Amino acid sequence: MERWITCLISGLDEYIDKETRVKVLEPCGRQCQSQSFIQKARNIYQKSENIDEFLDKFGQVYKHLHREGDSVYIIYPKCYCSFVNKIPPRKLSATYCNCSRGWAKALFEGALGRSVEVIMEESIMKGDKQCKFRIVL
Repeated sequence: MERWITCLISGLDEYIDKETRVKVLEPCGRQCQSQSFIQKARNIYQKSENIDEFLDKFGQVYKHLHREGDSVYIIYPKCYCSFVNKIPPRKLSATYCNCSRGWAKALFEGALGRSVEVIMEESIMKGDKQCKFRIVL
């Protein structure tokens, strides 16, 4: 499976423009997001008086949620995707991590009931020490 995924992502990188690669992989991540986790986040949001209270409370439930000043991040110290986390860094393009962008978008859009932007700032797959996704609310 690892060789197949690596070959697929390499083909996407070689033959398809970046915008289309994002559009292809983001929905895959949305499919991995569980409705029960979205509902948990939505319940916390609905019981919160404002976005700051929601982020504080949700951060207690979801340990990967971090705030740095006015910015909100999901930060992973390792790759948790069971499809690719055994592939050594730099052997698989960070293009694959757009799947995780979709996962994060589904979570926050489901919780907040509106669109959000998710920006991949760091990726273990490209050799960074962590995966870091900025959530633009």
